[in-house]
Amino acid sequence: MSAHVLRFKDQLSDDFQFKFIRHKGSKMIQKLHMHDYIQIAYVVRGVGMHHFCDKTLTVGKGDLFIIPPWRAHCLNTIDDKEFEFVLLDFMPAFLGDHLKPFSRSLFQHVVEYEKTGTASEWLQPWLHISQDKQLLVEQLLEDIQEEVEDREEGYEFSVQINVVKLLILIDREFRKTERQRQMAAGQRSQQHQFQDVVRYIHENYGQDIPLEQGAVIANMTPAYFSHLFKKATGQTFVEYMHEVRIERAKELIRIGAHTMTQICFQVGFRHLSHFIRTFKKRTGMTPTDYKKSTLNN
Repeated sequence: MSAHVLRFKDQLSDDFQFKFIRHKGSKMIQKLHMHDYIQIAYVVRGVGMHHFCDKTLTVGKGDLFIIPPWRAHCLNTIDDKEFEFVLLDFMPAFLGDHLKPFSRSLFQHVVEYEKTGTASEWLQPWLHISQDKQLLVEQLLEDIQEEVEDREEGYEFSVQINVVKLLILIDREFRKTERQRQMAAGQRSQQHQFQDVVRYIHENYGQDIPLEQGAVIANMTPAYFSHLFKKATGQTFVEYMHEVRIERAKELIRIGAHTMTQICFQVGFRHLSHFIRTFKKRTGMTPTDYKKSTLNN
């Protein structure tokens, strides 16, 4: 299905290179279209469907998306439910040098398009504005609307400033979202690294496993690994390793096929006295007392 092309020059009624649209209603069906200008859309209330780059997103209050030039999209209501959104249309030149601070985030590819005339992959078409910032966004949009409608002297500059304020807010929300994603990715990566360490301990508890070996597996410095391992498991590396060894020792004691000395060495301890002390510290009884308790049960 081909997209209808909208050109900014055909949307203007005068020389002011900016257009504000507020849609309120229960039914809106847009045809797939693209335009030669930037469009910022913000959902004030209700739920709609936004089709963009062969994907369809359900959008609701607080959702904001930036449509760059020459990207096919359309926005439609759902089941005749009340829906309100705001559109800001403008050419990149409308903001002049004010776009530069956002060249590495929101408008990286708009700037590229201006330079090369080609539209590359869009960096960030969609963003959810956090609840504590939604009121500020909506107030800025109301101020812009008022300036456009009243057209008091200096309104052009006022609209420019408010759009820049809006972009600053959007940019900060975008960067905050990116930081949260990176932190989540880092935590998932660390969890995966610690899973490898834990697996190694369970598979090799009978051998000497120094903390440095765990750090190598996790690809961290020993000090940093020690800190994060305790944070992730609630125990130090040595405490966790002792837990694994003592749990295995308890299994062997219940089986009753080995002496205490054999069990001591089999689970990774090198001295019987150390094994007995550690076992009592973790279970509250000596290995011999534990064996008696299992026989009584």
